[in-house]
Amino acid sequence: MEKKTKVLVAAIAGALTIGLALSVGSCVSRSLDPAVPSNPEASQQQSDAGNPAASSTQTAFQRACSKDWRSDKGSLQLSKGMLIEKDAEGGLHVLTISGVDEADGGKQTLITVVGNDEEDHKAVTWVIVLDESNGAASLSCDSFKVSKSYSENVGSGAVSVSGLDEAYIGLVGGDVDPLREALGAYISKNVPQAASASFDGEAFIDFNKRSVSATFHADDSARTILTVTYANGSFSVSG
Repeated sequence: MEKKTKVLVAAIAGALTIGLALSVGSCVSRSLDPAVPSNPEASQQQSDAGNPAASSTQTAFQRACSKDWRSDKGSLQLSKGMLIEKDAEGGLHVLTISGVDEADGGKQTLITVVGNDEEDHKAVTWVIVLDESNGAASLSCDSFKVSKSYSENVGSGAVSVSGLDEAYIGLVGGDVDPLREALGAYISKNVPQAASASFDGEAFIDFNKRSVSATFHADDSARTILTVTYANGSFSVSG
């Protein structure tokens, strides 16, 4: 495992120099090895994702990480150690998260995140409200940059993606939306009984093909394995 970790870290550093990572590249040096989790709470999300028996024990932060958040001004994505807002022009606003605390109020939970605002280059504390009281959930915070409130995207074909690592996101362009769309399109056609997919925690770089591949598990009864390949700025999925 130590050898694999060293190889992955070295590969990540190399990927930065060839332009696979974008504005979130500063966070890519963290190991992708799930044995060394960057966020203990989020690491548990990986083992629980797609497991109905474990879903009830997920924290509010883990549930928020598994959802696709949208507003009329842009989108928001949460992953292990990172919150990214994307505005209508494609601009990214990044918060790297170093700590998470929760005050569970039943259907409404206060999630306090401590981290670094990469745009303003300063340490911040944000209090986020996760409201799950009325069907589709909402996520709101006065400190959000693009929109003060987002709603869960539950449209046709929407697929939740959980367990993502900021290092992997950096390697595939820094934007989770195209990844969700690619997984959603494949799952709706080939694994229609699944509603979500969880990242397995490892990514592999082919420098000759300039591509990044990773495996995901769908939450169907067969736990279908999906291989996602990122190359030339786009995703392809096979299973």
